[in-house]
Parts: sequence; C-alpha cells; structure tokens
Amino acid sequence: MLLMDAVSNEKWGAGLYKALNPGAMLLAKWLPVFFVPSLVLLPLASGLGDAYEVLKLVSVIIGGFLFTLFTTAWSVLGIRKLMNDGNSTDATKEAATSSTAASAAPVTNTTPPPKPFGKTLFRTLKSIAWITGASTVTLTKKAPASHWIAPLRSLFLLSTTLSSFVFGANLPKSFTKAVHPLVTCTTLTWCAAKLLASLTGSTFTSILSIYKMGSISPLVSAGAGDVLLFLLGPAVVALSCQMYGRKKLMRENVPEVAASTIVSSLGGLFGTAFAVRLLRIANPTLRLSLLSRNITSPLAMAIASILGADASLAVTIVVLTGLLGANFGASILDAAGIKDAVARGLGMGAAAHGLGTAAFAGEKDAFPFAAIAMALTASACTVLCSVPVVKNAILKIALG
Repeated sequence: MLLMDAVSNEKWGAGLYKALNPGAMLLAKWLPVFFVPSLVLLPLASGLGDAYEVLKLVSVIIGGFLFTLFTTAWSVLGIRKLMNDGNSTDATKEAATSSTAASAAPVTNTTPPPKPFGKTLFRTLKSIAWITGASTVTLTKKAPASHWIAPLRSLFLLSTTLSSFVFGANLPKSFTKAVHPLVTCTTLTWCAAKLLASLTGSTFTSILSIYKMGSISPLVSAGAGDVLLFLLGPAVVALSCQMYGRKKLMRENVPEVAASTIVSSLGGLFGTAFAVRLLRIANPTLRLSLLSRNITSPLAMAIASILGADASLAVTIVVLTGLLGANFGASILDAAGIKDAVARGLGMGAAAHGLGTAAFAGEKDAFPFAAIAMALTASACTVLCSVPVVKNAILKIALG
C-alpha cells in the first residue's frame, strides 16, 4: 500500500486499504482465538520437570515479560527526551494523555457497552457444536469405520472452541479483566474434549492429540487447531492495515520504533539466555524453548528450529507470555505511569506479541505501534538467530 501511495499519490494505496480494512478488522477481532491450540495442547507437553523447574519456567516468563515491556517502553521515552523534538511529539503525547484521561474518566452514560460478538453468532456456533458432537458419538458407536467421523469430530472441536471464545468474550468486563477469554475458551474446550472422550470410549489425551494433526485437508486429517493456526498467519499480516491507517503517526516516530526494536530483540534473546543460565534450568531443551518467549508464534517456531529447541513447547511458552500481557499489560503500564501511546504500543507489542497487540485494539494510537513492534521484534530476532556468531553466543550463554 505504501508503494502504491508512492506511485499514485496515495490514491491506489488508500483504495486498497479501504477494500481490505473490513476483513482486516474482522481478523483482528478474532486474533486471540488463533492462539488457542497451543493452550489446548498444554496437557500433552512433556519435559517440564518437577514443581521447582516449573516455578523457574514461570519466573522466566513473568520476569522476561516485565523486562521487555519496561526496557522497550523506557527506551522510547528516553529517545523522546533525548531528541527533545517538541514539535513532532507534543501532539502525540497530548493525544495519548487525553485518550488515557478519557478512558480513566468516570463513565456517565448508563447504557451498557455492546458485546464484542452477537447472540446469534454464539447460538449458531453452539448449535453446530451440538449437532456435530451428537453425530460423532452416533457414528462412532454405529459405524466406527466411517470416514465421516474425523471431519465431524474436528468440526465439533472447532465450533466448540469458537463458541466458547465468543462466550468468554461476552462475559462481563469485570470478569474478563481477571480471566481472559482465552482461559475460558481453553477450559471449555478441555471439558468438551473430556465429554467426547467419555462418550466415544476414547481417552482425553487421545482427543487432544487429534486437535492438531499438522494438516489442513478438510476430509482427511485436519484438526481444529490446524484451521486456527492456519488463520494466524493472515491475521498477523492483516495488522498491516491498522499500521497503514496510522502511517503519519508512525512516520513521525521512526527513531522510537528503531530503538525499541533493537532493545526488544537483543534484550529478549540475550536477557532470556542469561536468565535461564542464572536459574540453572535443568532441561536444555526447555532453556532453548524459552528464548523465543516474546516472538509471535510463526517465527517462534522458526527460531526454535534454528536453535534446536522444541517448537511446540516454544509456541506454548509464547502463548503463555501473550496471555500474561493481554491480561495485565495495560494495567502494569498504567501503574507505572506510562501514558504515552507510542511507548505503550511498542512496549506491549515487543513483550507480548499478537495477544498483547490484540488486547490494545481499543487504544487507537497505541495499537498500530504494538503491531509493528510485534512484527519487527520477531523479524529482527529471526535474523539475529540466523547469524552463526550471534546464534553461537546465545547458545553458549543459555547452555553454558
């Protein structure tokens, strides 16, 4: 779109943006649910060790999130202060302050805010879940060799995941602030898998093992998780529309974006490597899987492959980090007094990737910066890990 702007004086780019933006907004709305498969498959994770090792893992996730969040946000504020460019930043700061103040001001309108998703959508997804679930159980008992069992079972798990996410997102705001819709969605999906297992004579773990089969063939072996993970890529790319919509604001903050990318990528990789070494995490694979904790899932898998880590475990850690940011990131920034929209967005996108970015959809000025921080941090970390000297240095620090 930016190239089109350069050729056509912003006519073609704006036209494409107008055409793509409705779909991009829809994907952004559903973005969190595309991370659900990693949480659903969490009971299948192995090699975490005893409770003490799990505590170390949680410490790295929480400490690493806070480290990246604050170092990135403070680097942005430091660049602003160093440049002292009042003309180009005052307007942004005032907008950020006013938007934050507006959000913090008491609401006088007694009309309840609209739900994120409509009741009709929830009822439709719930009906599909009931129909496909009943069909799966019936076929399994009467015709266990039927080739329709696999697609019906996948459709049941998919519709259950989507309907439970809609249900969780529509719960009262006071509840979703404490319990993210992904937690509700994952819990209800586990319940559905357990129920299906008991009714079909299977085990809970066997049902979870077919949730993600590594294929998107609809009539052969595609699982619900495969469909959701397939949509994650387009959803991440679609964030470029929000970035384009704030291109002027982003153009005015190029130094801040560059500084935040350097801090988040180098700090994320080397800081985490030092942390796992310092805490003496026993499992080497777990040490390496933690290194991509703040990198969005598709590139986290690539980095896991480069470093020799467990890709599924790395993605699980990524999602847990994002869930932490989505639940508490905004509140932590508020408590720290970080009101600047650019600093908030860059810090959240760098620390909590896609889930943190999706959680900032309501902060119109911060949201595109969260998207670009997520993309640039992931890209920079992938490039760094591909350089042999950097890769070897990270491995030496992490493994000793």
